[in-house]
Amino acid sequence: MLQSKSIGEKITKARKQKGLSQSDLAQQVAISSQAVGKWERGESMPNISVLNQLAEILGVDLNYFSDSFQSAVHERISHEITDTLKTHQQTQATKESNWDFSEGNWMNADFSGVTNLTEKFNYSNVHRCLFIDSDLSGLQLKNNHFDRCDFSDANLSNARIERSN
Repeated sequence: MLQSKSIGEKITKARKQKGLSQSDLAQQVAISSQAVGKWERGESMPNISVLNQLAEILGVDLNYFSDSFQSAVHERISHEITDTLKTHQQTQATKESNWDFSEGNWMNADFSGVTNLTEKFNYSNVHRCLFIDSDLSGLQLKNNHFDRCDFSDANLSNARIERSN
């Protein structure tokens, strides 16, 4: 499961490595610097669409925010690293990370291309979300409410949808 304290620590680390202040980061995400401070202290957590923005701004893969992320794989990526090495590291992080999006209220979130959700998407409200080209194979979708979501080109092989709307 995503933990706000863990995510806050990762935001702080990546922000400082980029040489950004809380105010700088807040401006780029179009929120208040107080909100960034709350994230970093673990008092609140950005939603998945804001996490996508943060990943781009901070130069990290979205998997960086996962609790099971292997930090050695995605330490600060310098500008001198080749595109080949970046691709390799992102692939490794995807293989090593396990996401847990259970018990969430997800609205307008983009889960496109997400992998390794095995058995960890239960008891959630999911509205107008994108799962385009996601690997949802073997996933147990239990007790969820899905409304106007797009599963185009998603791999749903062996997925188990139980007691979901």
